[in-house]
Amino acid sequence: MRLWHTKTVWEKLAREDPFWAVLTDPDKSNNRWKLDEFFETGRKTVDDNMVTIKAALPDLCLNTALDFGCGVGRLSQALGEHFHRVTGIDVAAPMIELAETHNRAPEKIAYRHNPASDLRQLPDDSFDLVYSVITLQHIPPSLIRGYLREFCRVCRPGGAIFFQLPATAPSKRWRFPWYLPTTWMRVKRFFLKTTAIQAEMSMNALKKDEVLAILAKNGVKTVQTSPYAAAGDLESFSYLAQKGVRS
Repeated sequence: MRLWHTKTVWEKLAREDPFWAVLTDPDKSNNRWKLDEFFETGRKTVDDNMVTIKAALPDLCLNTALDFGCGVGRLSQALGEHFHRVTGIDVAAPMIELAETHNRAPEKIAYRHNPASDLRQLPDDSFDLVYSVITLQHIPPSLIRGYLREFCRVCRPGGAIFFQLPATAPSKRWRFPWYLPTTWMRVKRFFLKTTAIQAEMSMNALKKDEVLAILAKNGVKTVQTSPYAAAGDLESFSYLAQKGVRS
């Protein structure tokens, strides 16, 4: 249900205001992003992040990169300027369709739809960089944990993982009175898929210690963590980690 809800929300956002959904500048809602300006923000973000990555891991191979939660391709297009091959992956099919429409380098950048709670369509040890910014924060924590484990699996030995994630979540809002909805209400919401699915972006988080523990348990060493202002007023960090080389 949690994945289905996330998928449904982002499909709706992709149909209504996709560029604003990816980068929620208050002045750009109602489809007011200009394409060149929008993709330029992605280039600046990736260039800044690559400076950090290369400074910490100067010998990192720059052959393949994965853009997790690629949306319309804002960051994967920019990653294509640093890597020979880039794969963008997203839960929402309409986002992938738009990414393919706006793909300026189809010879090196490819997009995949992934409506699954894992990355099983991607082989083990296949990316020099696994990259994800302003995506995990919109995914329920139980799914975040699974995707982090998958990041570790698909990253090649010696490769890097760079992602951003809040450490604190906003206070939860109650949508219903203190008592639980009746069984009928729940059944109706599930099967009719009507007003229960609202196109809103939830904000989620994992505590820093838990993130570090997941990485360590899956054979990945954290190289650097830094505050990363990409979640409004929430405390948020970037994580740079490197997968161990097997002996």
